[in-house]
Order: sequence, then structure tokens, then C-alpha cells
Amino acid sequence: MPKKEKESVISPLFRPVTPEQIARNVHSFEGKLASLIAGASGNMWFAYFHVLWFSLWFLANHGSIPGIKPFDPFPYGLLTMIVSLEAIFLSTFILINQNRQALVETYRGFEEEKEQLEEEEQQEDLEEDVEDIQKDIDDIKNAMSFIQGKLTSVEKAQGSPTGNGNGGTQTH
Repeated sequence: MPKKEKESVISPLFRPVTPEQIARNVHSFEGKLASLIAGASGNMWFAYFHVLWFSLWFLANHGSIPGIKPFDPFPYGLLTMIVSLEAIFLSTFILINQNRQALVETYRGFEEEKEQLEEEEQQEDLEEDVEDIQKDIDDIKNAMSFIQGKLTSVEKAQGSPTGNGNGGTQTH
């Protein structure tokens, strides 16, 4: 695979994306805001807030809260519009956050692939070093065998007249 293809991936919109673009998108203001809103909306306090808000809305618009004149009579058209807009924005922020998380995963994939390639290169270098060492050991063994053969031939050439192989010295 050519090097250029390894440096980019296909995004969900089929655009090549580089790790630098991913990092820029993940750390953008919009990305951080979407993450904050999605995190807050995925919390039980968000649900408690809505229960309290809707309860107060209903009570206020039924005239049950002194000092507050009903402003959104049944069927609560204003509340419906506000909740609909909230749902649109929340779903948008949640989708943005999911895309941001996908970018983070893609970036992690880049980093893992880079680390894996570096480890493979190190492994190949180590294997080459081991092969070089083995070749050197084989060369040393061959040199020792050659020297041993030369020593043996020199000893035979100097041989003793009695043929006892101890350099002409006789032992009793």
C-alpha cells in the first residue's frame, strides 16, 4: 500500500482525513461544546430538571401558582415548540458528539497503526542483527576450524622420528 494511503482514511462522508484534521476537529470549540451538552443531557439531573420544569409549567398554566398568570393554555403550544426545538438541538449535539468520538477512535487507530509499524521495523532490525551475529559466529567457527586444521597439519609436519606424535620427545 502506498505511503500516502496509509496517512489518510475515508471519513463517513467519504473524504480523506489526516490525523492532523482529526485532532483539529476533536479539539475544536464546537466539538467541546457538543461533548459538554451531550454529557449533560445524558445525566439523570437532566431528567429531574425536565420533570420539575414540566411540572411547574403545567401548574403555572392551570393557575395553581399564585402570582403567575397562565401564559400557555392547554394544549401547551409554546411548550410543544420549545420541547421540539430542544429535541432538534439535543439530537444534533449528540450526533456531533458521536462523530467526535468516531474521530477520536480513528485517530487512535492511526496511532496504533503507527506504533505497530514502528514495532515491526524494530523487530525486523533485531532479526537482521541476530542474522548478522549468527553469520559472525559461523565465520568465527569456520576460522577456528581452519586454524585447527593448520595446527594439526603443522604438528604432523613436525612429527617425531619415533612417530609417537609428541614432537620427538620420548616418554618412558
